[in-house]
Amino acid sequence: MLIITEFNPKHGRCSLIIESAEDLWTLRRLISKGDVIATRSSRVVKNEGEFTRPDKGERVKVTIALSVEDVRLDSSVERIRVKGSIVEASDESVSKAGSHAITLSPGHPLTIRKERWTPLEVKLVRSSTGLSRRFVVVAVDRREAGVGVLSGSHLSLVTTVESGLGGKMSEEQSSRPYVNKVTDVVVRSTKEGDEIIVAGPGNFKNTVVNELKERLKSTRVWPLEGLDTTGADGVCSLVKNPAFQEVAKGSMLVDLQRLVSEVVRRVAAIDPKVAYSLPRVREAAMAGAVEACAVSDDVFAAGLDEEELVGVLNTIEARGGSLYLADSSLEFGKQVSAFGGIVALLRYPFRAS
Repeated sequence: MLIITEFNPKHGRCSLIIESAEDLWTLRRLISKGDVIATRSSRVVKNEGEFTRPDKGERVKVTIALSVEDVRLDSSVERIRVKGSIVEASDESVSKAGSHAITLSPGHPLTIRKERWTPLEVKLVRSSTGLSRRFVVVAVDRREAGVGVLSGSHLSLVTTVESGLGGKMSEEQSSRPYVNKVTDVVVRSTKEGDEIIVAGPGNFKNTVVNELKERLKSTRVWPLEGLDTTGADGVCSLVKNPAFQEVAKGSMLVDLQRLVSEVVRRVAAIDPKVAYSLPRVREAAMAGAVEACAVSDDVFAAGLDEEELVGVLNTIEARGGSLYLADSSLEFGKQVSAFGGIVALLRYPFRAS
């Protein structure tokens, strides 16, 4: 979720920090042509002098304010690129002539200034600060461990750890260094309020669970049965596990999985209360028929127009629909991609013209 450090719509200002890849989608819907974006950037300042090469200059860190002319989301590499003209700069040597581009990514602070904040934009900012359950997931046995972080509906693999132990534990070999290495990764990846899920075949996971409970006394650690795979594959499989979905009930990911499952069911049943592909979802959105919509984070790979997509998403939310971003690396995200990158459950039967 976006970290909002200041929000004063009456004075047209919002200062924030991008925390996750999902925040980029919210930000893309917030930034419009004509807005002013203020952030830290780098700029090449050319030195003037008799013996200075004209193609050489010094790259300096500056705070600039950019009047937005174009904004593009590149979700595949988790960044937004904003292009415009410089209207303010903290360094007088920075030229305001021509255009400039800045790249925004997770961890980036910025301030957005607008002439007027619309009710939808205010809603987007305020809803983006709500708490979302975040999970650190571990798929482990005595040979291999995978550690991932599930934030909202986005799963990222932190790392995999190999134990180096043989097929059977010998008296000389100890799993302690391996357990320490795995728990070190988990501790570094855990934030306040996170929940930790540890799964894997056999009883070895219980050793990891006990160690984590000892090191993170205020954090909820869940052991989970029923997972036979470990490592990176185990992390991806874990989020589909029914036991995990029970633990994570009410989370964004579980709600999204249910949405996609219902889309697939309605499509198979030729139910008219479903729409997929951008043209069909757009018509349903304009009619106020969309109850919930999921968009794959690789939606632009289908060649969709970015401005049109943003307009459709804003229309859906303005008319009371729910929006979800599907991680295309997960099975349900791939299903959304297969339907053209966007699917919607409808409030009533609707046939696009």
